[in-house]
Amino acid sequence: MRANRGICSIEIANVGAGFFAQMTWCLYLLEYCQRHNLIPDIRLAGDSYRDPNRGPNWLDYYFDLARSSPSDELARGIRYTKKALEWEDMGQPIGAAMSVEDGARILHCYLTPKPHIMRIVDDFWQTLNPDGPVIGVHFRGTDKSSEAPRVSLDYCLSIIKQCINETDTVHKVLLASDEQKFIDFIKQSLTEVAVYSRNDHYRSRGANEPPVFLGEGGGYEKGEDALVNALLLSKCTTLIRTTSFLSAWASIFNPQLRVILLNKPYDDKLWFPESEIVRSPNTTYLPERPI
Repeated sequence: MRANRGICSIEIANVGAGFFAQMTWCLYLLEYCQRHNLIPDIRLAGDSYRDPNRGPNWLDYYFDLARSSPSDELARGIRYTKKALEWEDMGQPIGAAMSVEDGARILHCYLTPKPHIMRIVDDFWQTLNPDGPVIGVHFRGTDKSSEAPRVSLDYCLSIIKQCINETDTVHKVLLASDEQKFIDFIKQSLTEVAVYSRNDHYRSRGANEPPVFLGEGGGYEKGEDALVNALLLSKCTTLIRTTSFLSAWASIFNPQLRVILLNKPYDDKLWFPESEIVRSPNTTYLPERPI
């Protein structure tokens, strides 16, 4: 970084971590840059979300990164770029303690969703015609059972109904999930309110493989699905969710979001921001009890 004249340049080419897992790494890098008065130059180059027609850095597809100088001017000052495949490759002291509010502050200081992303979010939100509280629901299924106990569809439905019955003003429910089975089940079972979901580009119809790892389709569209859904969930009044980086980031976008959490990661998988959300006063933890 001294050779780069104060520019922290890093390229992450991970192919195993999901969209918001890698965005969480970016938050830590940005916090490090802010703490040490460095200029961030972050490139996400893994194939999962990369589109050859859009350029080598998929972070640029979705966000504008605040820079003190034009990117071409910064590029001329970079003599060394750290190459990383995994979190451990970034070295120490990356990884300072961070609250959800810290994460939100860092995010809004450095990263702004692209205008076309916000247009998609705003246009879909208007289709809900929200005239009162909206309950958001995110169910992370497929392979997540390796990191947290799986929640049954029936239990998730019961919590949604309980939340609706707490007030007479809830008439809209917004669903997001990597499993088409969950979307279909809730829409068929919940008839007392209007239920909405995006027509995502990709959603798994099986129970073992998440959309990001499906061989078909384009990387950009998978990232767009993830980011747009997280931003939509952040606009809801209450978010009922299972553990996931995607819906955890709804709290980064909106730290005041009320969360009803139905499971939590195993102790060795309890990473930020979930580690902070589970103990937040905005979170109610309602785990499914074994029969």
